[in-house]
Amino acid sequence: MAGNPIKKAVKNDKGQTVVEYLLLLVVMATIISSLIVTIKNRYLGDATKCDNPAMAKTLLCKINRLISPLPTEKRFQYFPFKK
Repeated sequence: MAGNPIKKAVKNDKGQTVVEYLLLLVVMATIISSLIVTIKNRYLGDATKCDNPAMAKTLLCKINRLISPLPTEKRFQYFPFKK
């Protein structure tokens, strides 16, 4: 007798491994996409809503304020060097 094909199918783990890797890939993609959304909302914010005091503390608003400050603020601080 050559062997039972059902026993061969049960002992073959290649299909199970592929499914496990695909599920792992889906879980990792879900976690990464949710982290990106959280980071964008919490830390980067929206540059058009920097007038809101809650949004003014975000990183994007701070960088935007450095690049284009309010008219009452100095743009850059210059330090003269003497020879």
